Amino acid sequence: MFRWIKDKIETWKAQRKLARQIDPRNFKTMAREIRDLALLASQLSPRGKDIHTLIRNIIVEMDRLADLAERPEFRRLSTGKRLLLRQGLLESREQLLESIESAPAPTERMQ
Repeated sequence: MFRWIKDKIETWKAQRKLARQIDPRNFKTMAREIRDLALLASQLSPRGKDIHTLIRNIIVEMDRLADLAERPEFRRLSTGKRLLLRQGLLESREQLLESIESAPAPTERMQ
């Protein structure tokens, strides 16, 4: 009997965790965070035109995703598609953080 209750509680916890991960508000928050990181990367990156074009595309796509997350159509996406989108956003965030960390220092002097 206790085992059954424990299993039900664990199942409920897993369902709640999944629901939090695919909540549209979390996608909107992630999109804003990635957009802010892209803006920071554009300020720190060298003056290459192709890099700035990529960063501009990221900013536009994150704005579109934030708008899409507010619409009812987003809730109709399957759980699998939302999980794939979430994974892609997490990978994009990591790549932006790596590019920001690897950016050259703005001055030669040690601060």
